[in-house]
Amino acid sequence: MVHSLLSSYSDRLLKNTLLKKKGIQKKLGLKFYRKKLYVQAVSHLEKALTKDKNDPDIYLFLGYASLFTDDFEGARRYFRAGLLVRENHIELLKGLAYIYLKDERIEDAVSLWGEVLEINPRERSVKNAIARLRSAEDTSSFVQSFDLKDYRSARLPFFIKLKPYLLGLSITAGIILILTIFYVTPLYDRALERFYPEIVALRAVKLPEGQPVTAMKEEALYSFTAKEIEDSFVRIKKYIYRGRTNTAIVALNRIMLSNASPPVKEQFDILYTFINPPDPLSIDFSPRFFEIMKEQAAYRGVYILWTGKIANLKKKNDVFEFDLLVHYEDEDTIEGIAHVTLKGTYYLENRRNVEVFGNCTGVDNTSGKVLVNGILLKNVGH
Repeated sequence: MVHSLLSSYSDRLLKNTLLKKKGIQKKLGLKFYRKKLYVQAVSHLEKALTKDKNDPDIYLFLGYASLFTDDFEGARRYFRAGLLVRENHIELLKGLAYIYLKDERIEDAVSLWGEVLEINPRERSVKNAIARLRSAEDTSSFVQSFDLKDYRSARLPFFIKLKPYLLGLSITAGIILILTIFYVTPLYDRALERFYPEIVALRAVKLPEGQPVTAMKEEALYSFTAKEIEDSFVRIKKYIYRGRTNTAIVALNRIMLSNASPPVKEQFDILYTFINPPDPLSIDFSPRFFEIMKEQAAYRGVYILWTGKIANLKKKNDVFEFDLLVHYEDEDTIEGIAHVTLKGTYYLENRRNVEVFGNCTGVDNTSGKVLVNGILLKNVGH
């Protein structure tokens, strides 16, 4: 009897513990979403999804967080998966309609809007969108001007919005006092030297004094004023501080291909050494295929996170080579082709859908393929 009671109690305790863990990941994801830290929001919400695949709100906020990180394919997957859980969920329908709209699949978007109005004829954002579409001179201008922030109406749970204000009021004064003491005394510089020596080293890199900032170069790919170059130096260092890796690389490349003087370029070139490969979950942005093709030199060295289908797969020892049909939907709908070289142990086959994280090393102008040195690969199904 006692053994039975203890067993029942332990089962209930385990169940409650698992439920709390499941809820914690969702709360953390919504917290980061509220703070507009969308990469971190996706990370925690994906963990919540592994615990509860029947919560449509998790799919919803995963979809919108993916949109705000320009991961349209990820957003498409989450919205579709959420609709499998709850097919009449208005916000999920609206999210998928937005994806179709940006794909210029206008009829599909309007069809989903029609489903929304059947469920709720008073859905104002959808009625306004349809009215604007009817009055637009052409669909392309309508799509470009369509703002997601005005369109979405998904709201965070009340406790998520209220909690930071309650907590903030109680600790703001203390934080201000501590930070004031910290920054106006030598403690700040000492802390940086001890815990973040790379930041101290980065701050020490400066443009040369008494040297011309620009030089007369007719063959320069980009042309900037002296002030624009000086401002870029400060801005790029901030990008590196904040982990905006791709933004920093593109800005650096443009300066190195510009009319900046050789002594100035030497200092800009030093900034490359402070750039570390980003985590694929925290990459500041993943450039689109057409962006790289448009400015090949400026985007050399950036990191990409692309989905697509494998073609022309070859393997030698533990090195794979294959063509990635970027954002493949069918034979008529792909952004372009990237040639990927990847080292590691993977199970790969032609026509498999994958997500590739890697470094863009250039463009093969003969074949028109973007060359990618693969770092990580994830299967995303057939």
